[in-house]
Amino acid sequence: MINRLIGIIRGRISNAMSKAPPPPKPPGEMNVVEIAEYNKIPGGISYDRWWLFTWLVMMPVTIATGVNAWYVETEHLSHGPPPYIPYDHLQLTRRYPWGDGERSFFFNPKVNAIPGKGYVWELEAEEE
Repeated sequence: MINRLIGIIRGRISNAMSKAPPPPKPPGEMNVVEIAEYNKIPGGISYDRWWLFTWLVMMPVTIATGVNAWYVETEHLSHGPPPYIPYDHLQLTRRYPWGDGERSFFFNPKVNAIPGKGYVWELEAEEE
């Protein structure tokens, strides 16, 4: 299995590093069939280059980005949200058509505040 994978990668690398041969005739003298046949060669080279780029460059970059995002987010979640400050420009000008009209559709009570009132968990602690 590993030998097969190594063989595939070696073949892709050798094909990706090759160059297209010069055309057999000047392009003005070639007919459509000859041009189509000649263009298949660079297409295979380009395919192998993109295959290698995807698996050997973009996959490690994607994994590293995901690990970095997880690390930064766990560090960010280790402390609570900042204290609520009721700014005037953040007040609702119009009520939402669902629920109590103050919470957006993607409202998260742990991190979002109700405009003009504060965090839900702070309001519940004051009521008790």
